[in-house]
Amino acid sequence: MTRIAAGSFLVAVLLAACGGSAAPDVTVTAQQTTTTAATTTSSSTTTTALTTSRAAETTTTTVAATTIVVVGDEEFSTHTSATLELLAADAPDGYAQVVAYIDVIEAVDAGSGMDVFTKTYLVGQETAYAPGFSRDEQVVWYAGTIVHDSCHSRLYSEGEPYTGRDSELACMYDQLNALEALDRSDFFESYVQGLIDGVDDPENAYWNDPNRHW
Repeated sequence: MTRIAAGSFLVAVLLAACGGSAAPDVTVTAQQTTTTAATTTSSSTTTTALTTSRAAETTTTTVAATTIVVVGDEEFSTHTSATLELLAADAPDGYAQVVAYIDVIEAVDAGSGMDVFTKTYLVGQETAYAPGFSRDEQVVWYAGTIVHDSCHSRLYSEGEPYTGRDSELACMYDQLNALEALDRSDFFESYVQGLIDGVDDPENAYWNDPNRHW
């Protein structure tokens, strides 16, 4: 399985140093839980149905007309569902890219990244649950990383370079755009902007670090 550098770099670095719209309405049947999120556009309100069906440790989450398979325990499934709901409601452009270019979101212990060949976002624990931040803040950060890695998948699908400095810069901009809509405190937004501004600083080249643990 090939992985590329993710946008999930905040925790290790930070702790050490310091429009499109949702798809139309769709009817889904939930086995256990059904949640509704409202997405408001300039001309109308689109309702996104989010259905979570649990079986063992694999959860299939249906978001609008697209199915994203969430692989992990119940806590991870719930956390990921809340994150996707937030994207659908508050960052519809990022959400549209996510549902188009990510098929699976899978929890792993460490080593976050995008398997572009299977459209699988592998999410390390520190990426999903940013240590030291509130759950609401964790959801905001996690949402930005999902958008970031969906960008890598999009670049691959479009036949563009999907690894290295230029792809990371492009995906950080997508991440920043989502955070501008989601980050009420501007903390994460400012952090990513700093990485963009310092993209040519070797100390910021997280994509070249083989030992990153997030």
